[in-house]
Parts: sequence; C-alpha cells; structure tokens
Amino acid sequence: MAAALSVAAGVPAAGAQSSSDIPNLSSQTNLNQLTQMSSDLLDFLPKAGAGAGSQTIKRTVQVGGMQRHYTVVVPQGYNPGQAYPVIIGFGGWQHNADQARGYEKLESAAGSRAIIVYAQGVNNAWGGAPYANTSVNTDVTYTRAVVNDLARTHNVDRSRVYAAGLSNGGGMALALACHAPDLVDGVAGVSGAYYNPTVTNCASGRVKTLIMHADNDDIVSYNGGNRHGGQYRDVRSVFWDFGGKNGCNMNSVNNRRVGNTTVFDPQGCKAKTQVQKVSGGGHTWFTNPSATRETVNFFLG
Repeated sequence: MAAALSVAAGVPAAGAQSSSDIPNLSSQTNLNQLTQMSSDLLDFLPKAGAGAGSQTIKRTVQVGGMQRHYTVVVPQGYNPGQAYPVIIGFGGWQHNADQARGYEKLESAAGSRAIIVYAQGVNNAWGGAPYANTSVNTDVTYTRAVVNDLARTHNVDRSRVYAAGLSNGGGMALALACHAPDLVDGVAGVSGAYYNPTVTNCASGRVKTLIMHADNDDIVSYNGGNRHGGQYRDVRSVFWDFGGKNGCNMNSVNNRRVGNTTVFDPQGCKAKTQVQKVSGGGHTWFTNPSATRETVNFFLG
C-alpha cells in the first residue's frame, strides 16, 4: 500500500504510521500473571461505542515476549452454552484495530451469529509487506494466540474461524489460509496486497477463499506490481493457486455480471473459491458492492 489509501465515503484515510514498537514485557513471571489477570477482568467491563446490545472488550496476549492487543465484539444475546463462529478483521497499513472496525463493521452484518475480533498489528502493519516490523509467521502465531485466548473466555466454534482484511490486512487474511489452514475455515481479501512471502509456499489444506479487487486499483494493481521495494502478486495468479489448493477445476471458471462486479466461480471446488472484480472501485473497503455484507455472507451463508 502507499502512504495513504484512496477510500470511499465513510472509510477513514490512512493515518501516520507509528514510529515506536509496542514495548516488550518484563520477563518477570508475576508481571505476566498480573497482566493476564487484568485482561481477564476486562471481559466483564462493557466499553463505549459497542453496537446496540453488544459488548466490546479489549484484550492482550503474549507473543514472542511482546504484549499484543485485540478487540472483541460479543454479540447481543450471547449464550455461553452455544459455540459461536469467529470473524477476525485485519485493517490496512497504518490503520489500527479501531479504525478497521470503523469501516469493516463486520458486526453489523453478522448480528448475533458470530463473535467479531479486530486484530491489532505491530505499528499498524502485517507481516509479509516490506514495511512490516513482523514476519508472516509472527503474525500467524499472534492470530493463533488470539483465537486460543478468546476460547478461554468465550464459547468458540474452532471449526468456524474466519478472517477478512483490507489491503495489507487482506494479504494477512489469505496468509492464514496459506500458512495456517488448520486455523481458519474461510478468508476474504479486499483490495488485498499479496506480497510474495504472504501467499507463497502454502501448506496443504482447503480454506474457503473470497478475493474482492477493483480493476482500476492504483495502489495495489489487479495485475500485480512492485511497491515499497517488494513484489506483490496479481489477483489472477493468487486466485489460480488458491483454487488449485481448494480442489477447483481452474480450467472451468464461470463468470457472471452482478451490478458493477464480475464474479468468477471455478467449478468442482472442495472449498468455495471466488473472485469479485469490481469495475471502477478503486483501492478501498468497498461499499458497492458492500465488502462487509459479501464477506460475512461468504463465511456464514
């Protein structure tokens, strides 16, 4: 991504990237225990800004000696006796978890059907991109830690964990399907930046995959390119690789026009794989078609 995003109405522009890393934790055991106890207590403290009847919780996890953060949105009417799907949202470069929530609004489409998580990248970036301070493996480990931590405090259906993201965050979502197919059941990349380390050398394992990308994206081109000194892949090759990974016949791909979008559906998939090519959409979390609605429906039906 460039230093700023081209965004649709209602989607915030990228802010300045933080120049300081999240501080390392002390290695003292008692401090770590106190930190976790404090995090656990937050489960019982609703935060301002939650949707009607929902509860917003800020939590921390320890990853590689570093204290990292994430936000949980627990749906209205949460029933601890019921296992819930989880949808994890990853923001674009220079966007923190709260900003990502502001435009992704996943809870608005999921309603009471899922627990929503907004992940927080180190210095508001995700591994695999040239500007990231973390590796893909580090952020995969972080995501595992988030799911494990959430499952300690809420009833999580581990067979239905999903991830969606914008730009750099879209690359991170697909990185989970590539490198941790045991962790996620479905992923969605919106205007995704698929830098080479992100979606190469994938592990075997089928994961439902949705790619939404504009034909005129001038930040992360549909046809691939080079940015920040790193190569990123074209949408067609990523689609081809993930379709093959998901057991699709990539030589038999149906396409149909829906509004301003061409939808590509390969045949015979063992895990649904789809590209939505948006005409004139730019580089953004789309509002037409609604990326929020499309991703949640793709995951939850």
